[in-house]
Order: sequence, then structure tokens, then C-alpha cells
Amino acid sequence: MTSKFYLRILQVGAIASLLIVFFVFSDLLFPYITSKQLSFNVLTEFLLLIWGIFIWKFPTYRPKKSLITWGIIAFLGAILLSCFVSVDINTSFWGDAERMLGVFHIIHFFFLYLILITVFRTYKDWQVLFIASVLIATAVSLKGLFGTAASTVGNTAYVSGYIIFNLYFSALLFFRAKKESWRWLLLIPVIIMLFEFANTHTSGAIIGLGISVLLIIFLIGVLHQSKKIKIAAWGALVIAIASLILIFSQQNTVWFQNSFLKNLTSQKTTFQTRLISWQAAAKDFHNHPWLGVGFGNYAIIFDRYFDAHFYDYSRSDTYFDRAHNNLIDITSTSGLIGLLAYLSIFVAVFIYIVRIIKKDKSNFEPLLLFGLFTAYFIQNLAVFDSFVTYIGLMISLAYIYFLINPETDEKETEKNIPEFTVLIIGGILVLILTNYFNFRPWQTFQGVIKGYSALSQAQAAEGIAFYKEAFKNNTPLDRDGKTTLINLVIGNPQMILKLPAEQGKEMIDYVIYLAQDNLSNNPQDSLMQLQLAQIESIAASLTLKDQTALDAYYNAALNAVNASIGASPERIPVYFMKANILMAKGKYDEAIATVNSAVEFNREFPDTYCQLYRLYQAKKDEKNSWINGDKCVDLKGAENLGMTQNFLILLDHYFKSGDWTRSLILAKQLVAYQPKNEQAWQFLAEVYKKSGDTASYNAAMFQASLVAKNASTSPDTSGQ
Repeated sequence: MTSKFYLRILQVGAIASLLIVFFVFSDLLFPYITSKQLSFNVLTEFLLLIWGIFIWKFPTYRPKKSLITWGIIAFLGAILLSCFVSVDINTSFWGDAERMLGVFHIIHFFFLYLILITVFRTYKDWQVLFIASVLIATAVSLKGLFGTAASTVGNTAYVSGYIIFNLYFSALLFFRAKKESWRWLLLIPVIIMLFEFANTHTSGAIIGLGISVLLIIFLIGVLHQSKKIKIAAWGALVIAIASLILIFSQQNTVWFQNSFLKNLTSQKTTFQTRLISWQAAAKDFHNHPWLGVGFGNYAIIFDRYFDAHFYDYSRSDTYFDRAHNNLIDITSTSGLIGLLAYLSIFVAVFIYIVRIIKKDKSNFEPLLLFGLFTAYFIQNLAVFDSFVTYIGLMISLAYIYFLINPETDEKETEKNIPEFTVLIIGGILVLILTNYFNFRPWQTFQGVIKGYSALSQAQAAEGIAFYKEAFKNNTPLDRDGKTTLINLVIGNPQMILKLPAEQGKEMIDYVIYLAQDNLSNNPQDSLMQLQLAQIESIAASLTLKDQTALDAYYNAALNAVNASIGASPERIPVYFMKANILMAKGKYDEAIATVNSAVEFNREFPDTYCQLYRLYQAKKDEKNSWINGDKCVDLKGAENLGMTQNFLILLDHYFKSGDWTRSLILAKQLVAYQPKNEQAWQFLAEVYKKSGDTASYNAAMFQASLVAKNASTSPDTSGQ
């Protein structure tokens, strides 16, 4: 086959890889991630085979030495090296289904880079690639504007990072096509992408893009040879900076607090939770300074140094598997060696951009590239890489390689090699490998979805059968699939309780086995230990008549929950789980002592006092139950009580004792629980009356009358 044939095959394959952003197969677990990464793996593995034969047969096309290439190799080597000291080597190398960012998957992006620097040899080649990328990004943006903001990518943070690359690709196309009238058509995709960019509301990306634009203007003012352009640039920069200072000086005003601008400041809740996360990384650094805890294992660090004041900002999303800061993530999981290797890539980029600028200071292209990498780098200080940003990064790095190594008139050389033999043997090997590492996980993810769907429809036998069949593949990515079944049972234990005793025990024992198997790779995982404890507790509830089995399950649950606490000492809700287990064993005092030991972690966390209120109620200690009930309500934790007997007891206590402030809080919660209950509204009205709020009393009574009227006019369907 000719060199031109190889070039075209590889160029088409590289462009085809961009189309994978549209892949979202709903029959796969985590479809926005797995659909793309597994497809990309298969494509790049076959392209790599063709690339290898190509550069073997035609030595002229072999990549030249490059600091960027060596930087990427160094980074891959560093994260691979971290696997050997990893807390969980499986996660380090293979990643998980939710992210698919293990070393194995990241290597595939390097394959793409090698192909790009080999076969995109002229600007016309790059022009086609950039146009394809921009058009695809425009389609993704339109899908986001007329559908959900996450579009086909699945996460707005990833979408905004993806758009940043393509906005700059559009700019590169525009300034290269100086004499082409069609370049003005590029404004159409740029406008569409900017609308979608705004639609994602991603703070880090907005800040990154904004700073990169200001930096470009600054560099134009410094470097451009035209005085008029210099003056215009400096004027624009002064106006922009002055405007920003003026706007952000209004941080305490009502209009600012009610606008999205608030999210661009440190007041944003997610910034505060990420700050806690970064502090955890700093505390752990001295333990693993050189190689970290193992690439992809940030969850271990976050758990170990979890700060209970996290709950001041959020009670959900309390398990971080990434630092949400690329530099901190890399440093903590692959150490200083990983960080320096990663930074070497961008040092190489900087060196090459400076070289290009020196050749022509009026050339906008290197300034745009500098802006692109600045925007990418800054937005990654609040997030981490994903499939779409890795693709954009490899394209950008390969383009700089092209600018430094333009095509020459070097005469093509050709070697006589057993081309077809190598292609056939290599193809068979690739098929074997891709079947094990890509197609089998694909089948597993499909089986998991089938099992999950069947169980959700109360088809227990069919659901478990699907799960068991799926896990026969025994792939390194099974953990998340097993977790779906574990969480399904934890969230709905009734599905097992409704089964015949023998079938229910068989199912719960299988789920326990899966939970234990998940832990085999990493016993330090706090969340998985908690899941095991929850499953063991459910198993205990199935064996109330068998005291020996009951004790065994509860003891296993207690061991697991203790391990969970040991792995993450300040996770207060885990103490609640332990207290529940102790309560089930009749150990009231130990349960209370357990929850009391968690109070010191965050004295403003209402859930702790709500839990103590329940425990003291169960112990029939009214004095202490009222004390903790007061704190539960005062700290705005009433909703944590739920529509339970304990809630009604506390409400009755406040009403009878004439505590109208707390009565009102719980009465409002009562109508929130039962908005169509006439008596609930009447009770709220009575509390308003007792507290002297006549206007609110009348409003509540009016609402009660509306509820009564609607109830009386509703058709009677009881006999249907």
C-alpha cells in the first residue's frame, strides 16, 4: 500500500475520533463516559497498528524528536510508576466506569497524539481537522442549547472545557485565512458555542477564558510592531480591567448576590467544598511526596482528612474521587515526579511558542495558542480532565509540534517489509486485546443495566440473573457495576424482604459477596465499607428468628462500619449507621455514646442532634431528648426528622409547652410534608393564632378551606 493510502486512512480515523463525542448508548452503565471511551479505545488501537506499519515501511514519516512528546512520555511514565506504590492499583491502572481515566485509558490519547503528529503534515490537513472539530462542537452546542446544557458530553464542566478548545480552533482558522472571505462564516459557530458556553455556567471555565483573552490583549500590546494596534490593545485592556474592578467591587450588593457573578467569587459553595478538599491533599502530601498514593486514588486522601465542616456547605456529594484541581490531583496521586512530568509538557509548549513569536512578533497565532493553553490550565484548577478535553489537548499539542516541524521536501524512503503478514497477525492480536479490555467491559455494562432495570421493576430473579451473567466477564471495571446492585438493595431493602425467605437470603448473601469483592482491592475505602455495613444490617433483618445468624450479620456490620470510621474519622453520618446497628442489638447507651463522640467534629451540624433526639426517645429519656430536639430544630434540621412518630411527638411537645417559635417551624414542616391535608393547615393556623400573627392565621385558614374544597370536588374513585 502507498504512503498516501496510509496517510488518508489515519487522517480519516483521527477525524472520526472527534465524532465519538456524539456517542451516548443508553444501554451502558455511565453512558456519557463509557460509550465514548470504549469506542475511542477500539478505534485508536486499530489505528495504532496501521500507524506502526506505516512508519516502519516509510521511515520518512516517523515523528521527530520533540520536547512535547518527551513531556507526554514522562507524564505517562510517572503515572504508570505510581501504580506500583498505589493503594489501589486496579483503580490506578484501569480507572472506573464513572471516569474511565486510568493509566490504560490515558495512554490511548497518546496514541492519538502520535497519529496526529505523523499524518497531519500540512496546514491544509490541519485546516480540515480544525473545521471538523469546530463543526462537531457547534452541533454539540446546539444540542445543549435546545436540550440539556450537558448536551452529549454529560457534564457542563466538561462541555465548557471542550468549547474553550474549539473557540480557539475557530480563532486559529480565522487568522490563518486572512485573504479568504469565507472566514467570516466562522462567526456563526463561535456565536453558537459562546451561547452554550454561557449556558453551562461553569465558573472555572469562564474565569479561564476571560483571563486568557486579557492575556492575549496584553501580549499584543507588548509585542505587536504597529503602534496603533499597541495603543488599541492597551486601551482595551485598561477598560476591561477597570470594568471588572467596578463590577466586583459590588459583591455585597443585592443585584450582585442575585446574579451568576456571585459564582465567580470565593462565596460559591462548591469553591468552599473544594477548598476543604485541597486542604486534605496538603495534609497528606508529606506521607507520599514523590509518587503519591497512586494515580486515580484521590478518594483515599479525601476520606482520610475529610473535614466535618464540609456539611456547613453541602450535605450531598460528600465523596470526592477527584480533587477538582488538576495540579492538586496529579500531585497527591502521582507525587512530585508526576507533577513535574506533567508541567514539563507545558514548559515545552511555552518554549516553542516563544520561538514562534521571535520569528514574527505580529503573528497572532502563537498568542492565540498561548491564550488557549492559559484558558485550559486555569479552568483545570477547578476541575479535572475528561474525554473531550484530552482530545482537545492532544490536538493542540500536536499542532504546536507541526508549527515547529513543518513539512520539508525530504525524499520519501520505503522499506520492504512483510506488510500484509504483519497486518493480519497484528490485527488478530489487537482483536484479542480489544475484546478483553473493551468489548467485555461493554458487555458487562450492558448486563448491569439489564439487571438494574429488571430489579427496578420488581423482577428479582431476572435481575440477579442478569447481574451474575454480566460479572462472568470478570473485567477490571466491574466495581461500579457491582455498586449499582449494592446501592439498589440499600435504597430499597423491601425488594429482598418481599421474597421467599430462602430466595431472599440467597440474594442478600450474593450482594454481600459483591460488596466484599469490591473491598478486596482497597479495604481503606470508607464508602465501600459503609455499603458493606448497610448490606450486612439488611441481612440481619432477614434472620430475626436465627439468633446465631443475626449476631453474625450484626457483628460483620459493626466491623465494617468501624473500618469505615477508621478510614474517614469525621464522616458524621457513618456514626449514625453505627448507632443504628448498636440500637438493633439493644445497646442504647453505646449508640448514644457513638453519636455524642461525633458532635465535636462540627457542633453546628443539626443532623447529629436530630439523631440524638431519636436515640433518647427510644431510650425513653425525655429530658435529653427535648434538649437535643431543641438543637435539631434551632439549627434548621427539622426536615431530617421526616414525617415520623418522633416528628409528631416533638411537635406535640412544643405545642403543649407553648413554645410557639419552634412549634411554628415544625408546623410549617408539617404542611410541607402534607400540603393536601386540611388538618395540617388548620394546625398551622392555630400556631399562628397562638403566636399572635393574625394575617398568617387567616392565610393558613384560607389555604385549609381551599384544600377542603378541592377534596370535596374531587371525583370518588374508591369504587373503581
